[in-house]
Amino acid sequence: MTGILTESGTNELEIIEFHLFKKLPDGSQKTCYYGINVAKVREVIQVPETTDYPNAQPHMIGVFSSRDVLTPLVDLAGWLGVPTEKELTRKFVIVTDFNDMTNGFLIDSISRIHRISWNDVESPSQFLEAGEQDCVVAVVRQERNLIMILDFEKIIADINPELSMEKYDVTMDKNVDLNQRMVAKRNAKTILIAEDSAFIRSMIQDTLSSAGYNIIACKDGGEAHEKFMSIVEVAKKEDVPVSEFVNGLVTDVEMPRMDGLHLLKRLRDHDSYKEMPIIMFSSLMSEDNRTKAFGLGANETITKQEIGKMVGLMDEHVFKS
Repeated sequence: MTGILTESGTNELEIIEFHLFKKLPDGSQKTCYYGINVAKVREVIQVPETTDYPNAQPHMIGVFSSRDVLTPLVDLAGWLGVPTEKELTRKFVIVTDFNDMTNGFLIDSISRIHRISWNDVESPSQFLEAGEQDCVVAVVRQERNLIMILDFEKIIADINPELSMEKYDVTMDKNVDLNQRMVAKRNAKTILIAEDSAFIRSMIQDTLSSAGYNIIACKDGGEAHEKFMSIVEVAKKEDVPVSEFVNGLVTDVEMPRMDGLHLLKRLRDHDSYKEMPIIMFSSLMSEDNRTKAFGLGANETITKQEIGKMVGLMDEHVFKS
């Protein structure tokens, strides 16, 4: 499933629609509609033979071999709290590949691929107040149905906490300068974060703020762009540069309303943000995405397991002499 990503900064994506069949108390069933970015999917297969794994997390069915990689099989319906049929013969497995990890997720049926604009992908907070525990990062309206785009990073971190970004603590990182003078320098700077996953947004915010940076947090690229444009207006009124209000951006690639590459392109096209440090931070930092990001003017690209590099990279660009 490679080669599907769209042109740089065009603000489009492709999602695979899949279903879980929820059993209702009266014995009938209801179809629940979900989606995942095609770029995160390695393959969709029939349910493989699995081996029990000792002391496994709840909702982990077992492990199987996917192209010679030992792969956990997760009961997605169980994790989501959706009661479904236990019989596995008619079910399927979505095998995902991102953040250098391979995982399998048990589903009831696979539907089709939709090619859509990020403009048509809505933030879940437009439907409900999404808290840190929320597992839906975006919602797509398709015909009469709402397709929920799930936060697979959060699901994997919950099932296997050892692989979670939560393990990183900047205050314990000897490579990060945390002396009082440096923390005070960072305290005079503000970084904007654009990230649709509340779980990951909180991790980035904790990492940068623990090192001293002030944070503006946005839940998608559209909100981030609006914030940057409002800063331009305030800076004009006060006759000061935008750097009085914001000094850098950390942005995800895939987000509702406006993706990170499109946000990057819009900012680099604006005189006020041509030189601002921008770090792309994504589980989908393929060579293709990395090339696009640098082509559009990103200063750095890092994957989500490289969160330990973030403070050092931001320091390097924000305090460049």
